[in-house]
Amino acid sequence: MKNRRNHLLFGVGALLLSGCVASQTGKDYHPFETVEIDSCLTILIDMSGSFATRWDDEAYPLFLELSETYFTEAMGTENRLVIAQLSGNNQAVLFEGKPADLQSRFRSPEDLVSFLRERSDGASSQVYRAIKSTTDYLLQMQGVSERTRLMTVVLSDLRDTGAGAARRTAGSSMIESLREYRERGGALALYYVGTEEMPRWESILAESGFSSNDYLIQGELTATPQLPKFD
Repeated sequence: MKNRRNHLLFGVGALLLSGCVASQTGKDYHPFETVEIDSCLTILIDMSGSFATRWDDEAYPLFLELSETYFTEAMGTENRLVIAQLSGNNQAVLFEGKPADLQSRFRSPEDLVSFLRERSDGASSQVYRAIKSTTDYLLQMQGVSERTRLMTVVLSDLRDTGAGAARRTAGSSMIESLREYRERGGALALYYVGTEEMPRWESILAESGFSSNDYLIQGELTATPQLPKFD
């Protein structure tokens, strides 16, 4: 598993260093102008206790595969990667940058895993709060316009540990944010969703305005996850 991780991560690095990714520096760079982003991939990772056992063996390799596929398809465009965590920690978004920034920030797969774990709290799983916080962040990102292609991938069983009125309020607030995200053309891919959570999330997505072409949802028993299309 470790060899596969290193191969994928440094394979991404080779792509980034090949000169195919557009740079903001140079004669066309204007320091006081906002550069419009063509596409943004967001990966929201469950770092809570209920999902910890799946992260190393299944979710992390999928994270690397998603990143590599996105970087390859987004070559030559102005693109961003956002990494967020889902746990008991109130800070969801942990990283935002160009593809090249990922390679320079994290020199090895172990660096990335340590970074995520140091900034998470596995004691609880605030699913609704984390998804709302991440979605709101994307909608306010500098450079994101109505033309920006938005894809958000969630690696989680989506089991929220909240209870009672607070949980219902958080869920309703999340749906409002997801509705605005969808109105901006955003797409979703949900992986490793708990079997009992599948009907709930089908209902949430429908209420948020997503049609079957706007999202991909796969359960925790899916052996070979289907990758989303970054177009």
